[in-house]
Amino acid sequence: MSGLRSLFVALVLRPLSREKGRSLITIGGIAVGVAVLVAIQLSNQSALHSFEASVNAISGRANYQIVSDAGMIDESLLLHLSELWDSGGRFAPVIDMEGTLDPDDTPIRLLAVDLVSDLHFRDYRYARILTSGDVRKSGSTSSPADIIHLGQLFRPDSIILPVSFARQHRLDLGSRLQMTMNGQPASFVVRGLLESRGPATAFNGSLAIADIATAQAAFHLQGKLTRIDLLIPDASMPRILARLHSMVPANARLEHPSRRNERVEKMLAAFRVNLLALAGVALLVGVFLVYNTVLISILRRRRDVGILKTLGASAPQIFFVFITEGLFLGLIGSALGVIVGYCLAFGTLDLISRTINALYVTSSPTTLQLTPRLIAVAIGLGTIVSVAASIQPAAEAAGVRPALLIRPGLYQRMRRSRSRNLAVIAVGFLVLSAALSQIPVIEGFSVGGYAAVMSVVAAFSLFAPLAVTAVSAGLRPILRKCFATVGDLAAVSLPASLRRVAVATAALSIAIGMMVAVAVMIGSFRETVNAWVAQTVKSDLWLRPAKGLSNSPVAVFPDSISSDLDRIPFIDAYDRFRGRDVAYGDSIIAVGSGDFAVAITHGDLPMVTPHSAKRALEQGMRENGVLISESMALKFHKGPGDVVELPTADGLTRFPITGVYRDYSNDRGVVVMNRALYVKKYRDNSINTVAVFLKKGVDPERARGLLERDLGSRFHLFAFTNRNIRTEVMKIFDQTFMITYALLLVALVVAVLGIVNTMSALILERRHEIALLKVLGVSRGEISLMVVLESAIIAVTSTVLGCLSGYVLALILIFVINKQSFGWTIQFQSPALLVITSLISTFAATCLAGLIPTRLANRVVISSELKSE
Repeated sequence: MSGLRSLFVALVLRPLSREKGRSLITIGGIAVGVAVLVAIQLSNQSALHSFEASVNAISGRANYQIVSDAGMIDESLLLHLSELWDSGGRFAPVIDMEGTLDPDDTPIRLLAVDLVSDLHFRDYRYARILTSGDVRKSGSTSSPADIIHLGQLFRPDSIILPVSFARQHRLDLGSRLQMTMNGQPASFVVRGLLESRGPATAFNGSLAIADIATAQAAFHLQGKLTRIDLLIPDASMPRILARLHSMVPANARLEHPSRRNERVEKMLAAFRVNLLALAGVALLVGVFLVYNTVLISILRRRRDVGILKTLGASAPQIFFVFITEGLFLGLIGSALGVIVGYCLAFGTLDLISRTINALYVTSSPTTLQLTPRLIAVAIGLGTIVSVAASIQPAAEAAGVRPALLIRPGLYQRMRRSRSRNLAVIAVGFLVLSAALSQIPVIEGFSVGGYAAVMSVVAAFSLFAPLAVTAVSAGLRPILRKCFATVGDLAAVSLPASLRRVAVATAALSIAIGMMVAVAVMIGSFRETVNAWVAQTVKSDLWLRPAKGLSNSPVAVFPDSISSDLDRIPFIDAYDRFRGRDVAYGDSIIAVGSGDFAVAITHGDLPMVTPHSAKRALEQGMRENGVLISESMALKFHKGPGDVVELPTADGLTRFPITGVYRDYSNDRGVVVMNRALYVKKYRDNSINTVAVFLKKGVDPERARGLLERDLGSRFHLFAFTNRNIRTEVMKIFDQTFMITYALLLVALVVAVLGIVNTMSALILERRHEIALLKVLGVSRGEISLMVVLESAIIAVTSTVLGCLSGYVLALILIFVINKQSFGWTIQFQSPALLVITSLISTFAATCLAGLIPTRLANRVVISSELKSE
């Protein structure tokens, strides 16, 4: 053991401490890779846990719920449930809805309960309760003499708010506020304030609580409930559950409160996996740094290793020492990465939460939980890949004869002869990637697609040695002509140190390849979405009951707006849209509706099958059928001629599918039916959005102003032009992919650091060569130029490899991973300007990275190097 300790100190610790810059770069590379993974996982977990915590907070102690996706539950069911009391069961009627707080359209959730009986389910800690009917202005404060008087909370216009929400919106006891739920505005008086615990913590405190009778009267929901919470004792659970199943109406279901969380977690799974896969690129580049560092450690210390083996050090001891170096670097880098990742998560939290809110569910993540499990997984992953990266160079150091290690230069020549064999293996990996791309989706994940990506990455990494040799030979005449001897030296020096140069080139080419691939994918997706928006957004104006698109599921118009629109002379036609999320097996899908007759005459729905939208819509109207989105068709293997079974107000109902259309609004799956059929099946005639088609010659801007003037105050209406809607859609698209660009930038930074690492090591090994050049009259400036030219050769090689691999990876991302994960068909487009700009920036950064090691080259002392020689 003492011998191993001495070897580790001599071969690892001392050199690492002497070469602090290279050691820090390597540790930093691993740290960045682990940090990105930790940050993404923390942000995702925070968003999901925020939603789960909110659902659990408003569910309280309920262990079962009677819920409905298809409308409201008749409160007459409560009479039948009363028999549960004798068996120890308890139930609580609930109205749980999302709406907006006027006049700023702030999202808010309403929890209406029986404030007396609900104490069995939820704990309400009142901070203060208003004691009189006096109404204070917003911002006023209560008198310390106020005393608790619960009767105030049952007044017809009473509302209870969390203290944090009231403070944020400058509300206090006695303040008036107006909320809109289901298109119905209602005015309330704040008569109670809750401490930030229990239900008051749900949805980041954006919650209003009222007595259920108050909410039913205010929003015209007499006799209606959104769900019923149940508290069933374990002792009598089987008997009660058997009885409950016979009581639950056809339009509802009995389930655990956690079932909603499970569906949301499954819904977000593909999103999380794709982000983590991109984050893994940064870790992969960091692994190349570890490989490079261990390899360079062996190459620079080969004389020491040879001497130690001659003096009796065994091959297993040498192998163990260099494996331990990888372990050491991995542990330090991973531990540092966990800390950096926690800090980085605060930056990614907002980006990820905005994407989740726009595409999936309402969530307001505010806290990050760095659990012991996540720390262990992050450190374990970073350490394992670091050790794995050390195995091959450590095995070669252990297996080579001492004489070959002591003789300088031969070690590199031996390795260079294998570049052609590696290229043949690379071709095999490319063939394998084509085969892996054909594997169908497994458990909702594109396993074959990700395996194909790894195979392509391996292939182009193995091409690196041959590419370095070929590019150096190809550029040698040009460099000799432009830079004379200095250019010639730069071209021949890299193939002479092929092993370490190839590793750095591979790392940079991977980062460039992923950058090009994602740029092509996002560019293609953007152009596809832009064309889709241009085709689907045909109306002149869009009417919304809120200022933005993000709160579209909860902001609604009443159906009475239709009669007002019928009387406006400059409107040619209008289409009313309404949608809701429903449970579909283990998933959550969207069910939407529109006026099929208007879509036939004025719309241009992009179809997958059949090609005629008119035919699919007309058939849907005749047969009470539906159209489904492409993602729905792919995920659930449905198409025209099949049926889809949906929960409705009449129970599970089968609808024939008459067409499949392209939709990029979400990846969960969408079912669209005619509005008349939707109103009949869901007892819901409210409207989310109205698309307005103007008569010829009518100016959209003038019409927008008139509509807002005549209907704005009555319906809280906002009118948007066609251009406004398209701009907003593309803005949401760009926000969604902002995190992707950030991840790729991190990977590129790490790869460029690898170039600095490699060039520094090359200079350290060539100190005697540089000293001889100085003796022969080569100036400091020429030596600096030689190092920069070497960096430029690496940059050219990496750019070529990266560009080629990038387009191959883009094909897999677009036609395999994207289609299997999200169900979207994307038209391949090459955003030439974006790709060229990115490549030029990377090339320039790599060349500039060569300037850093030039300082090391110019510090070489001629006398000491020639003396050692």
